[in-house]
Amino acid sequence: MPTTLTRRGRFVLAAAVVGVVLGYAFGGRSLNAVVVPAAALLATTRLYVLSFRPPDVDRVTPREGHQGDWRTVELAVEAPRSYPATVRDKLGAGLRGDTELRAETDGRELSYDVELAGRGVHAVGPTDVEATDPFGLWTVSFRVGEPQRVTVFPRVHELEDTASLLTGYVGITDEREQFAGVREYEHGDPLRDVNWKASAKRPDGLAVTEYAGEGASDRVTVAVEALGPREDSVAEAAASVAAHLLDAGVAVGVATPNGVVDPAHGDPHRRRLLAALASFERGKLRRRRRDEAEIVVYAPESGEHVSVTVDGDEHRYAEFVGRNAGEAQSPDRRGETPPEVIA
Repeated sequence: MPTTLTRRGRFVLAAAVVGVVLGYAFGGRSLNAVVVPAAALLATTRLYVLSFRPPDVDRVTPREGHQGDWRTVELAVEAPRSYPATVRDKLGAGLRGDTELRAETDGRELSYDVELAGRGVHAVGPTDVEATDPFGLWTVSFRVGEPQRVTVFPRVHELEDTASLLTGYVGITDEREQFAGVREYEHGDPLRDVNWKASAKRPDGLAVTEYAGEGASDRVTVAVEALGPREDSVAEAAASVAAHLLDAGVAVGVATPNGVVDPAHGDPHRRRLLAALASFERGKLRRRRRDEAEIVVYAPESGEHVSVTVDGDEHRYAEFVGRNAGEAQSPDRRGETPPEVIA
């Protein structure tokens, strides 16, 4: 457990050295007046900081959030015997914040704000604790606590009315008046379509009502591929398309080079989709996954644009985003510069 002299400690040490020189030049009285107190103070305070024990860190971090959001990290630093210290949390590359806190290691609650600046999975921690003696002459450092993961989702843009072709393609309309039949329930079907009367006659499963005017599918997989440097833009576009379809009642899944999330509904599933897109990296998607997907979000190697292909028809993603394309739906934004509009 190495100790380090602070700037103030080096000043005291320099004064002691000057006292030694003066002592040789003018006699022992000068030596006793300066050197002995300085040496005693340095030795005593060094022994004092060597008695410090590593503290325990209890940290509460946000689990997830959208890019551009701000969140609060709370932590408590407690040692068997309290001492003054400077506490700094190490932040991953996609997180920003001033984590330096001055406190006593007595377990009191501390906090700081962190910006979720970059999409991905990032770490908060470990914690560096720099303890000092009451005179500020020596410091001793500890690295404590385990890093904790924070998942930063892509921004989600609000889509304009032109995006209705997405829901129109998969058959979600308001025309649900004409009864077309009953079929067996499949995972991901909306609960609103469960026919409870018919289900009561099926002890082994639920039944789902089908309506005339609805399309053949309300289950969609969005294939996501970026061959060039615009994987963040592709992730934002895919997240916005998926959120739009989920809000319309469609069961949505995603296929990326990293893996597949099967179509489903609900808020937990929405977070799983966003987490998959948070980890999305550029790379070529398997051809089978791309061919089987109903919607493809893609950026070429040149990175010149992001396209959305629906039922074989390719569109620029810019067709789907409105004038507020640079504004994510997440409400916890603190005046940062609006992100670039995706082309």
